[in-house]
Amino acid sequence: MFKGDRNFAVGLFVSIAIAAFVAFVIWLTGRTGVEEMTRYTLLFDRDVSGLAVGGPVKYMGMTVGSVIHMDIYTDNGNRVRVDIEVLETTPVDDRTYASLALQGITGVAVVNLASEDDQDTGESGRDNSQDEPLPGEYPHIPVRDVGFAAIISSAPKIMTKLDIALTHAGELLGEANQARIGNALQNVEDLTASLAGSRDTLAALPQDLSATLGEIQATVGQLQEVIGELRPDLSSTMANLERSSANLESLTARFDRMLVRHEDDLGRFLEEGLGEAPELMRETRQTLRDLEKLAAELRDDPSQLVHRPPAESLDIDP
Repeated sequence: MFKGDRNFAVGLFVSIAIAAFVAFVIWLTGRTGVEEMTRYTLLFDRDVSGLAVGGPVKYMGMTVGSVIHMDIYTDNGNRVRVDIEVLETTPVDDRTYASLALQGITGVAVVNLASEDDQDTGESGRDNSQDEPLPGEYPHIPVRDVGFAAIISSAPKIMTKLDIALTHAGELLGEANQARIGNALQNVEDLTASLAGSRDTLAALPQDLSATLGEIQATVGQLQEVIGELRPDLSSTMANLERSSANLESLTARFDRMLVRHEDDLGRFLEEGLGEAPELMRETRQTLRDLEKLAAELRDDPSQLVHRPPAESLDIDP
């Protein structure tokens, strides 16, 4: 049985329990209470249910700080300002962003810090960093919706698009379009019936096509035979054309040489001979008139060729 002071024993036991609890908390949080801390400000433009002052702040799953202050920021819309305090050694830079996540099934929310290089950011969330002046005296970390939160935040847009799609589907299936679809189906049915009535014709179509192809092949064969027969004549004709072309080329060359040799004579002929051509034509016409006159006289009195009467003879009437 204990003989000492009972109050001293109780106090000693409580002190040891408190020290053990503090040591456990330090071991659990990894903090000794003397680390340098840095504060940042976050702006959430959605519901932050489950987040409270003192809530944990995690970086890649490790607790690095806590929430120290929360209030409502009403400038340019209603938003929630959250100030956090994290270890100074936490790698926060311009690529770091914050997101809100639920922890377990208790509904308690935690702030997660992550870097764009640390994981695949397949979020449909948004960066709410703004060009406007932001509240608070601490640096700001942009906020994004990731994971399930991103799906929840984008649900209104999805529902709006789904409503628009259903509206268009309703318009598509309206009475007018249903009538058009019914007419189209009726036309298809009529076409099918018409094709069924032409079954014999369609069955004979392949045979007709085969016969036509056979005739085409026979015609092509005949053309090939004709081309084969004409090929020697064509060859000789082409040879003759080549020889004629060569002869024509030789004749042209000779004519060119002749023109070069007689260029001066041709020049004199054009200058002198063509100038006398009008006089020659006049003399030629005069000669032709004399010949016509002589021919007329001979036609009237052919004896002039044998005996020409004296110019001063006297004709005596019988």
